[in-house]
Amino acid sequence: MLREGRLVAVSPCFNDAVVGCAGLLAARPDSNVLTVYSGLPLEPESGSAADRDCGFKNGRQAVLDRRARNDRALLLLGVRGEQMDLVHDEYLESGGEGRLTGALAAALSALRPRVVLMPLGLRSAAHVRVSEACLTLRALFQRVEWVTYEEVAEAEPGAVQERLAELLGRRILASPLDVGAEVDVDRARQRALDARSSLALDPLGAQLDTALRASASRPERYWRLSWRRDKV
Repeated sequence: MLREGRLVAVSPCFNDAVVGCAGLLAARPDSNVLTVYSGLPLEPESGSAADRDCGFKNGRQAVLDRRARNDRALLLLGVRGEQMDLVHDEYLESGGEGRLTGALAAALSALRPRVVLMPLGLRSAAHVRVSEACLTLRALFQRVEWVTYEEVAEAEPGAVQERLAELLGRRILASPLDVGAEVDVDRARQRALDARSSLALDPLGAQLDTALRASASRPERYWRLSWRRDKV
């Protein structure tokens, strides 16, 4: 069982939390989704190859579209959204890990969570940075329950096992967590499917991409984190 009280899901980019843990979010109306890389590119005409492939003229248009779809999905889930407005590194010449950790600490302090859902760190460098920042901040939030969720990603086979083994090597135990007892399965599943499906409604009328198709039928996976140096 998870602790009662406010649950905050840390989403590295728009839609990560919706795709990875929508069922649990739908079952916890006290939830907040905190999106880290939600800021508009500083240069109006900057954009990535992925943005252009999706038919966007520039990065600002792409971010605004993702933000709107993310807001719609959170509304369908019945949870609140918060944005940190950091700019994704695909729009920057260099990253800012120090700023990430400090900004994340301030955002979590303001939300006062009882449970933090953090990404396992599989999909991209940005996901790994956010996951590592959460692990660093744990020392400041020792009364908070830390749970990691599996992002839906086209990762190499064994990537999850490798990440869990890496955490174990750092004396961080990740114990599988079954949240089924806390979820009205039928109600949460339908709300989750509605929210995930809404993410596919982009300006080009694209169908669900590979990650969204996988998320529609895959079980959500969570691990409760504990640190071996902690006293039992």
